[in-house]
Amino acid sequence: MDPRPWLEIRRSGSDGWKISLIVILTLAISACHFLTSTEHRYLHEIYQRTYYIPILLAAFWYGPLIGLGAAFGASAIYWIHIRLDWMHAPIYSFNQYAEIILYHVVALIIGILAFRERTQRRRLEETSAELAKAYEKLRTTFEQLRRADRLAALGELSAGIAHEIRNPLGSIKGSIEILESEISANHPKHEFVEIIQEETARLNGLVGEFLQFARPPRPSMAPASLSDLVEGAASLVAQEAEQSGIRVSKRIDPTMPPVRVDPDQIRQVLLNILLNATQAMGTGGRLEILCRYEREAELAVVEISDTGPGVAPDQLEQIFDPFFTTKSNGTGLGLSISHQLVENHKGRIVARTNPDGGLTFRIELPA
Repeated sequence: MDPRPWLEIRRSGSDGWKISLIVILTLAISACHFLTSTEHRYLHEIYQRTYYIPILLAAFWYGPLIGLGAAFGASAIYWIHIRLDWMHAPIYSFNQYAEIILYHVVALIIGILAFRERTQRRRLEETSAELAKAYEKLRTTFEQLRRADRLAALGELSAGIAHEIRNPLGSIKGSIEILESEISANHPKHEFVEIIQEETARLNGLVGEFLQFARPPRPSMAPASLSDLVEGAASLVAQEAEQSGIRVSKRIDPTMPPVRVDPDQIRQVLLNILLNATQAMGTGGRLEILCRYEREAELAVVEISDTGPGVAPDQLEQIFDPFFTTKSNGTGLGLSISHQLVENHKGRIVARTNPDGGLTFRIELPA
């Protein structure tokens, strides 16, 4: 049993006036006793029962020990009054001493009942908090299972479609290379050959994304410096950011320990997010990269924040869904692939909106 409700006076903004009220009531009742003539016995009988008010309040608010303390304080003052003013009435004095005993009995009973009520309420609050946590965990697990089931079905479909498209693409690519050798660079239709080659390459890249989404490669784990990976990814987007007038700032924890990751896959995740942020901002803006080690949780964390338009709150949960995109020419696979790659590292990636606009992506990897 927790002894704190028996022993402690909780310090809060309401305790000051409560304690003052108990003391003032006790002193006021005692003053009435001393100032009222013994000729008015009926008034003294009222006063002696009025002592129950501060005693009950102390026991109810603070438990049995403080209630007994209030009863003892009131009894001490009342005992002085009995000795000074009622020694000439032995029978009445005996009744008054019996009342003093009742003060302590009532304080103890009410204090114990109040203690039990607080203990029960605390248990109910703890149970309610545990149930809320369990519900949230269950909801999160259900969402993960539902998403995994949907992704599995979509992955199989994507793999089948990608394989079917890749074969004719190979034929088109081979055929256009043959035609290119027969059409000179000065030929008026040479530009169409170049267009076909460019579009074929773009389609081939898109098919590659589908295949990577459908069957992401297993990570080849090795100790790596996450700081170096962040620096390398940031340097790759630095030129594009500079051309767009975007200011890039980095804060990297020098005490970051090595992490076991697939460097290529984590570099791809960082590049996907950095490029998304740069493209979302368009011209101007701020790109902030934070890399730190959270010792208590033993996590290596990378946070990437932008000042772009962000997404609507109802779209935030869909941001890692395949084919969800806010860009007119996007495939909606980059973030979904990044999500899969981080999960394959037993990590976590989440997105949140910033108060001043834009998004922050948080990548957590076990250190």
